[in-house]
Amino acid sequence: MKSFLSTRSFLSVGVLVALALVLPLALSACGDNGNKEKAKKSAVLLSDYYYQVWKPPSGDWEIRKVKPGKESDISIETQITTKQLSRAIMERSKMEQMEIARMACPTYTDKVWKEIDKEQSVGVVLSGSAGHIINALCKRP
Repeated sequence: MKSFLSTRSFLSVGVLVALALVLPLALSACGDNGNKEKAKKSAVLLSDYYYQVWKPPSGDWEIRKVKPGKESDISIETQITTKQLSRAIMERSKMEQMEIARMACPTYTDKVWKEIDKEQSVGVVLSGSAGHIINALCKRP
């Protein structure tokens, strides 16, 4: 009789522990879907912004893709198309490269920032003729 009770108690504790481990994961998965949907919506808004409003610093800049990231972040894939400008950027310090990459970000006064959730990060992935240069986060107003 004693063994039956201890086995039953052990199973009850095991079920409670399993629920305690699985429940937070299930609940967080529900929230992630909402974040991903917001990121997709923001990526579409930013794509429209780059197509209709954005003025590149020079003709050497191209926005290749605006895409949602893993969580609620958005990546702006930016390409420097000439070897000369790519080389000049690569010779700068990392801090200067980040500021140069941020030239692809919407300016503080652009209306698009009001439509992007404040919890979403927007980052630039800057590449040149020789490949990846640097990643930089856009500064929000």
